[in-house]
Amino acid sequence: MIRISPPWKGPRADDIWALYYFLLYKMLPFAPEDYLPIDSRGAYYYPNGDRTKKKRYPTAHKKFKLTKTSQDILSKAKVPAPNTPEELIELVSPQLHQYLYQNHTVQREKLRELLTTETDGKTIQAKKLEFSAKSALSKLLLTQIFNYDSFSRQNLFPQLVQMTGVEVCPYCNRSFTTTVRTRKGEYHRQNQVDHYRSKSKFPWFALTLPNLIPACGNCNQKKGDDEQYVLYPYQEEFGEQYQFHTTPISSTAYLMGQMVKPDEFEVTIERVGPSTDPDYDQRVQTSIEKFGLDVLYRESHNAYVCAIFEQRYIFNNAYLDSLIDSFPGLFKSREEARQLLYMKRYDAEGLGAAPLAKLTHDIDEEISRLYMDKKP
Repeated sequence: MIRISPPWKGPRADDIWALYYFLLYKMLPFAPEDYLPIDSRGAYYYPNGDRTKKKRYPTAHKKFKLTKTSQDILSKAKVPAPNTPEELIELVSPQLHQYLYQNHTVQREKLRELLTTETDGKTIQAKKLEFSAKSALSKLLLTQIFNYDSFSRQNLFPQLVQMTGVEVCPYCNRSFTTTVRTRKGEYHRQNQVDHYRSKSKFPWFALTLPNLIPACGNCNQKKGDDEQYVLYPYQEEFGEQYQFHTTPISSTAYLMGQMVKPDEFEVTIERVGPSTDPDYDQRVQTSIEKFGLDVLYRESHNAYVCAIFEQRYIFNNAYLDSLIDSFPGLFKSREEARQLLYMKRYDAEGLGAAPLAKLTHDIDEEISRLYMDKKP
């Protein structure tokens, strides 16, 4: 697993927030002043989330109306139909109601906190954002209040996903998660959006921006929604603590750059150094098991690893140094020249730029240790 930069804090943060609030405005049942940004004239949004457009200051919000699905749920539970969002929230989760409302008025700072907070365990516990909900009625929050299906069906939602800048699945680091815009102006997504805190158990986080993680379909499906939490990609990663290594089984020929059969060695994920955070280690193991990373990397990428050893053996440090000398000013270091060799960035900042960058980085470091490399 790799860490991805929180887009709401990056260089495009203002544009991302503008589009995000516009999408919320199109479907949230709260008054605009309860969650939209506010200036001296009041709550506002940008049409189509475009900050080059003139601000709009809405004076009214949509009427609350129960969907057919909600009516069926209420009928089955044999409870009176609520007439307002507040009544519905109080019916489903008194704890959430107590958090969001005071004297029948939405607490603006609380609603905005719910929509913008990071959803890792420590933050959720510190802000006391764990609520209970009546299981038979909890789906009402998804159909009436935090309706992700309606939110994600909006035409501009793919643009929001694209603006996050997530190019490779952070969970497996194997698949592209690109969103591109076609010549016709339409968006084509090669990803799904995972809810780090599942919609079914945490419906109040269904629209929370830091809870939405672009990922490949395979990882999104495997992650599930049980209580075993994987690493939170906006904060955590395998990093230097957990690295890919090779272990010979019946041959060491691959160490000298020779292509061998896949079953002659294996790729493993190992902890480097002593454990200092049992909770982190548990999330790492959960991540490995849920996404099947040990099996995927052991069974699917041996040929790729052999190719790395072969490239390092043929294009050794002497070759890279001669390349640097031949093209002065083109490379700042031997590591930069080697990235050209692999045709990808694999430094800490570039792990999300190409699939298998973490594997490439770790195996390259393993080879450097074997060769006892010294930086020029």
